[in-house]
Amino acid sequence: MIFKKTCDVAIVGGGVSGLAAAAALADQKLDVLVLDENPRVGGRVFRTMPWPGNASRIQKIFPGRPRLLDKTATSSVTVLNHTQVMGIDKDLEILAEKDRKEIISIRPRMVLAATGARETFVPFPGWTLPGVMAAGGAQTLMKGTGVLPGQHMVLAGMGPFLSAVAGLYLKKRGRPAAILDFAKPADTCRLLVHGFRQGTKILEGARNLAGILLAGVPCRHRTMVVAAQGSRELEKVVAARVDSLGRIMEGTRITYKTECLATGWGFVPNLELPMQAGCGLIHDPDLGGWVVAVTHDCETSIPGIFAAGEITGIAGASMSMIEGELAALGILKKLGRNVDAHRMAVLQRQRKQSLSFSTWFNRLHRVPDAVFSAIPDTVTICRCEHITMGEIKTAAEKGYDTPAMLKKALRCGMGLCQGRTCGPIVNRILAALTRRSAGAFPFLPVRTPVKPISVRSFLQ
Repeated sequence: MIFKKTCDVAIVGGGVSGLAAAAALADQKLDVLVLDENPRVGGRVFRTMPWPGNASRIQKIFPGRPRLLDKTATSSVTVLNHTQVMGIDKDLEILAEKDRKEIISIRPRMVLAATGARETFVPFPGWTLPGVMAAGGAQTLMKGTGVLPGQHMVLAGMGPFLSAVAGLYLKKRGRPAAILDFAKPADTCRLLVHGFRQGTKILEGARNLAGILLAGVPCRHRTMVVAAQGSRELEKVVAARVDSLGRIMEGTRITYKTECLATGWGFVPNLELPMQAGCGLIHDPDLGGWVVAVTHDCETSIPGIFAAGEITGIAGASMSMIEGELAALGILKKLGRNVDAHRMAVLQRQRKQSLSFSTWFNRLHRVPDAVFSAIPDTVTICRCEHITMGEIKTAAEKGYDTPAMLKKALRCGMGLCQGRTCGPIVNRILAALTRRSAGAFPFLPVRTPVKPISVRSFLQ
């Protein structure tokens, strides 16, 4: 049975931008519905916050902002947790699965897509071993349960997120065996300076770096993982220095004994739902690659569908907060409500400043094509379908040199994750092999349901 519901505004995603929008709409006497697939709203940033509960941490990180959790918990905003959105059509109908038990059809007047981002990776030999995890997965484990991923974790990849995870690890009384950052030390310094100018949440990053240095954690820059080794689970991590193009420098290899490796190379937007709804995309490396195209008040190319947060550009929590509130004002304006024009102008100015920081950040943390073209042939790229780098190279040489053609030739992206993990990696590999821009390779088409759902939901 499909249960039907109507509302004024449906917000897909209960992270920072979704909560900011819900808080801005809370006092407008609108029927607002927040759909989130997690047990609690808050996203990656506020995952440990109780619901409902004290929002003092949000106030501390974002001074002057609304008390998001408290405000949305005590207003007319309805939150549906454990709710996975299956699809959104151009008529703004939303199909969702609740608690793996029932299907809900929602007919809102307006939709806000605030689906956030996920991590992306550079595969290496052994990256499928137990004990190798995403840096965000390690963060989620520590925030959600307080459990350490391992007693001597190695962190590797690129960007300030590694420092954030290391800082949390130290707070939980762990001690990282090493932090291996592909970026140069000068890049981190430039990022801090530019962040101070933009007024972003850079102080927290500086505190994390200070804590890492005071703890004496070995930090190696211009270094990347060459291989993860172990018979049945992770036992060793082999790393090496790289040059400016990402090529391994011989004679620089070093081995770490560890039971856990947390790796991450930045983030890519969760675009599946906006794409499925028909929203237009643009490719802009300064925003992090493929993102949803929006107007100055965050409306997409589909009238009535707005987008906010990381899906419009990888720029961090501050940007997501700004866009969430800005999108809420855009929705109110679209609904014919009175809007504070001064507040909207302030938010648009703040968004422009945040986009400036995003440009700086993404330019400093681009991974050279040589890193992807040098992945060994035996390394698995599509984990669901067990497709290796060698198979992708061979197929590309035969002319199957687009994601869609690779999908037909090799089933790349046809597994359980539907290309969420391997899709961005394949795009970068094809760009490196064909010497074309990553913007030449659009994402694979998306259909309803965008994620696997339970058959039981249709049988109730």
